[in-house]
Amino acid sequence: MHRRPKPPKVSTIDVQGVLGTFKVPNANLTVEYFLTYASLDGGDTPNGQLLNLLVPVREVFDLDDLDFDHLLQRDLDDFRVSEEMLPYLLGEGAAGETLSDPRFFPPIVAVIVPVSGNKMDELYPECEEKSDEDQGVPLKAFKYGTTFTVKREVIKEEEEIKEEKEKPEQLAQSLVDLCIHPTNARLVIVDGQHRAMAMLAAHRSISNNWSHSEFQHFYKEIDPDVPILHQIQLPVCLVYFPELTSGESSKAQRNLTMACRKLFLDVNRNARQPSKAREILLDDTDLVACFTRQLFNMVKNNTEYDMLRLHHTEYDNPHDKIPITRPFALTSVYIIFDIIRFVLLSSNNSILKPTASYYKGRTSENNQRLRRELYLDDTLTEEEKVSLGIEISNIEQNNYPKHAETIFRQCFKKGWGQVIMNSLSKLYPFSKHIEAVNTVLKAGEPYHIGENVIAHTALVQGQGLRHTLDEKQKHHKNRNSEGSGEESKVPKAWEVLQEMEESFKKHRAQLYLELSSDPDDEQLKMVNSIFDCFCSNAFQTGLFMAFAYLKAKLEIEDRQEFIQMVDKWISLINNKFQNFKGVRSVLFNHSDPRSLRYIYKPSGGLIPSDGNFFRYLILELLSGHDDEVTGIREAQREWRKKLYTTRYKYRKETDPPPIDDNENTNYKIDLDEKTFKEIIDAFKDSLDINVEDINHDLKNVRQSISQSILIAVEEDEEDETND
Repeated sequence: MHRRPKPPKVSTIDVQGVLGTFKVPNANLTVEYFLTYASLDGGDTPNGQLLNLLVPVREVFDLDDLDFDHLLQRDLDDFRVSEEMLPYLLGEGAAGETLSDPRFFPPIVAVIVPVSGNKMDELYPECEEKSDEDQGVPLKAFKYGTTFTVKREVIKEEEEIKEEKEKPEQLAQSLVDLCIHPTNARLVIVDGQHRAMAMLAAHRSISNNWSHSEFQHFYKEIDPDVPILHQIQLPVCLVYFPELTSGESSKAQRNLTMACRKLFLDVNRNARQPSKAREILLDDTDLVACFTRQLFNMVKNNTEYDMLRLHHTEYDNPHDKIPITRPFALTSVYIIFDIIRFVLLSSNNSILKPTASYYKGRTSENNQRLRRELYLDDTLTEEEKVSLGIEISNIEQNNYPKHAETIFRQCFKKGWGQVIMNSLSKLYPFSKHIEAVNTVLKAGEPYHIGENVIAHTALVQGQGLRHTLDEKQKHHKNRNSEGSGEESKVPKAWEVLQEMEESFKKHRAQLYLELSSDPDDEQLKMVNSIFDCFCSNAFQTGLFMAFAYLKAKLEIEDRQEFIQMVDKWISLINNKFQNFKGVRSVLFNHSDPRSLRYIYKPSGGLIPSDGNFFRYLILELLSGHDDEVTGIREAQREWRKKLYTTRYKYRKETDPPPIDDNENTNYKIDLDEKTFKEIIDAFKDSLDINVEDINHDLKNVRQSISQSILIAVEEDEEDETND
């Protein structure tokens, strides 16, 4: 098998291409683009060296050195690249396709960005213009520090052109030279990562230059001896923003991170629609989306072992608004977005009325609450407001000065951001989930050996890599083959991953139930089902609905006091989980008829509006601490009555009526008594609560239902007499 030697390192990469400018009317930012190509010639030419610089984002920056904002393009679908795009590139026929059909990869789009070490700089160095000459041709060099230089031919003045016999061709005037310094620049791909990866996989297989070995196992079937493979040239469009320099920073309200994100979103909107999660994370026009991104930045930058980490989240599910699919994940972008939207944009009625509609009032019309909950007036001095040009009363969810976004993010971080972060880390079920993940990951070390590298990367780094492993395994089974050449590590990595996830679930069940030994099958099944609830939008939103309710009821105005109170409430809730078995195993178990969740919704399925119910359950867990928590009796009383009424209606609809109509009255009264007993029993088994207190709350509604039954019966009897 022929392998080319690795190309030597170069100090600069000099390529030629055509330069163009793209600026639409009313736009305040220019985009200049450079059209060229990257070659599979093994690095023998500058265009071949350019291919080495066009690496996927996941290989440009180390995960530990990235902020969450920079992770959005990091993941690739290696299954799609290896099974669809590479065969296309290598000339393999597909169903309904002949080898005589034309094949072409559209240009990939990459942004030239400056780097310092492994971190992207937010602006280019100040541009320095110099006159130059090449073989008598006058040039103008635009040098952006030691990042890159563009050399353009000087267009002669009109009177000079008239004196010449032939007018220079316009095409010749548009040709330019681009000099890139590989040490100080990267080409961040904003469109076409998968096309580029197909070229890179072929190139690395030819040159035996797989520096990131955990990914090479997906591309073992590449034949490096395919004829004329080295002649393939990938069209490339390199983009930069000439106004985003340190010399122009005072004029620019955007930086390179923001510009790359905007360009990525625009390009993908016009091609393959990004997932809703990614659209949220890339949205620069919505403060709730901005705060969602800030929360994930807090998670990404957290270094505390027992707190929420990025691998405990699902931040880029390719499918829209489905339940969490990754076992290690306990929350997602959609859930965090809904939580933030509720606590910042709900009406007072939605916050304070326990049975109010979950959706009612949760709109951008409630921007006054948003401004209040961000403590904007307390955070910004009058001088800062004037210097930033901020009028607090004008700040809205979709209307805010972009140059002050960092300040708004900090306001969120110091208040609700910290509350959400602490709660998703410290609440009993979440803390047990995190502890189980950490224990299993530690037990699986070391990760630098064989298939463990792939499994570990899929679990804690690459959201897309987990999907790739699943799809690769399905494909491997369908083909019933181990692949050609060296045995693939993918099936083994998938098995390691499955073993780690199963071990995690067992350990989580043991920790959650406080067992001294491994859980049995029934206990494992129960805990997995309960955690489906804890990891749902309904439960997590309901948790923060409860905290928002208590904050309003107790009129907590100070931000730091609120954070401290939430920590105290979490401790009280955790005490119930730790000391009362019914709270752990019954309360949230929809398959247990003794649970309040079953009483509320026997079908078990949860939708976001069920957050109201979980807000109530959180308040129930805080009951019995009147010295620490006040203002919850009204909510408890209202919801206990609602539970009774809901259960009575359900029993009435599902229980068959008696055959004898004369017994109908006794049947309804008996149904009423059974419902009452079921509610009382559910509270006794689910929670450590004073039954007399519940009896008192239900007495009036029970009498009301019984009275309505008797009135209905009397009216029926009177109608029969009149007949």
